[in-house]
Amino acid sequence: MTHGQAPTTRRLLRQLATLPAAPAGSRAHEGIAELIDEIRTVLLADENSDALNISASTLHQWRTRLDQALHAFEAADPDAWASVRQPGTWLDNHLRLRSLLAHEVAKAYWDNTTHIEYTSIDIERYLWGAR
Repeated sequence: MTHGQAPTTRRLLRQLATLPAAPAGSRAHEGIAELIDEIRTVLLADENSDALNISASTLHQWRTRLDQALHAFEAADPDAWASVRQPGTWLDNHLRLRSLLAHEVAKAYWDNTTHIEYTSIDIERYLWGAR
């Protein structure tokens, strides 16, 4: 099931891209925060325009950079990672976002497409899981 309207999907994607709350005494999450702020900026700009799709290369770049930032956070501060790796946290949202991006990039690759329509993104699966 996907949303029939691109603005709804963009808003929901922005919800997944929540800004991280700083774990006490840790700065390891800062790389994630910078990337998430970039993602939110693009999604907000698209939300305020008539954009109906996003480039697969942009999603691929986000996925790669998010993966790197998440691994760096986990390696730099495993205690902070463990404390926020719970359902409903900003980290949970980012792990779901990474999954969504990986799935959409893979679909674009196999379908040989350069742009992904917002309305084709199965956002519910990543917000609430497949039921």
